Amino acid sequence: MCALPPLTYQPTYEALPKPIREFFDDQYCRAYQLVKDMRHPTTGLYYDAYITTGQAKLPSSIAATGVGLISLCIGHHVGWEGDAPTQVIRTLQAMTGELPGINPYRDRHTGFIAHFIDAETGARRWNSEISTIDTALLVSGALFAMQYFQGNSEIARLATKLYDSVRWEAAICNPETGDIYLEIEKGQGINPLAPYNEYSILAHMARHSRPGEELWQKIYDPKRLHLLPMQKVGPGRQIICEIDNIPSSFVYQFPFYLVHEYTQSPIYQELYTNIAYADHLDWTECHGAPTFVWGHGAGVTPSGHYHPDAIGNNRESVASPYIIGGFLPVYPQGVYDLYDIYQTIIPYDRPALAASDPLDLPRFQAAYRYGLTRFELNPSSPRPWYPKHTSVIDWSSMLYGLTAFKYGVDFFARYNQVHDLPLAS
Repeated sequence: MCALPPLTYQPTYEALPKPIREFFDDQYCRAYQLVKDMRHPTTGLYYDAYITTGQAKLPSSIAATGVGLISLCIGHHVGWEGDAPTQVIRTLQAMTGELPGINPYRDRHTGFIAHFIDAETGARRWNSEISTIDTALLVSGALFAMQYFQGNSEIARLATKLYDSVRWEAAICNPETGDIYLEIEKGQGINPLAPYNEYSILAHMARHSRPGEELWQKIYDPKRLHLLPMQKVGPGRQIICEIDNIPSSFVYQFPFYLVHEYTQSPIYQELYTNIAYADHLDWTECHGAPTFVWGHGAGVTPSGHYHPDAIGNNRESVASPYIIGGFLPVYPQGVYDLYDIYQTIIPYDRPALAASDPLDLPRFQAAYRYGLTRFELNPSSPRPWYPKHTSVIDWSSMLYGLTAFKYGVDFFARYNQVHDLPLAS
């Protein structure tokens, strides 16, 4: 069966049959609730992941905090969060050092922030890297909230302060080739990475500097993407990647929702559609999956390691439904795939149907408390695997995709603008 056939019927939220709409509403609520529950009650920072045991011991991830800020905008839009502006302000106060008792760990030369910090104090945890992309994901959330809550001068002040506290151009390795540093050490970039990847979000952030604008215009502008290495993935279909090295699907999803020009670009939309096609095709042809099972995402695997699964690089056959969710703007029929996974593989609100062994029941309930997260497609396994860890940044694909399906991609296009913001360079 051909993966992702041309759409003859494009489902909308309003036209969904009642059972599927009820499923959608429940999964959407759970998608939001996962992020909400990861918020620290005092500082407003967000824990890195939902884990089934030991939640309070986890550090905050600044990427997760960026997702949290966007989730507050979504919650406010839907009507779930009446005091969202107050919560946004508390988070931004913490991240800018204006909340007493918390001082996020930064590189003092460039302002880039450690990936993992203590949710209560901001101290560096796990000796984590000073991450350029995770700083960009955090600030993307701050600017998104600034745009969404236009007219709130305190959110605007704090978001602008956070943006201006980072010397974004320090992450640019080579504007001619598009290489961007993954990390900063003592004011210097290390570990350069060539495009294409989710670091386009960082390039977008850097546009208020001359090197950043040069980088964008030469490499990352949607009109220039065709000049990057391409790989054919089907008749008339190509995606941007090094040959035989297709990255995990989230690499294409995060920029779609966070980079304004990509959200609106027909060029990027075609790329986005093609990677969805390639992801789905790989599952049906190489993993022998039912047509509704697909999604190469990142996360913890049955062997206990965190792995960015990708086409040709998913040995444990772990499917990530949140990847399907993230592709709904270009493949809305994916909502039926999610429903089929719910009905046949992860009936999360009917655990007795899934956990035949009574000892598995609490494991199943804990793993799928928030709905459709990762599962292993391995019918021969003597005992099912239940994930104990769901990263907030990975889960964001589900929350963003369901939001776009119900309210339209314009919800993101209206608020993910950066280039025209009146920010200092």
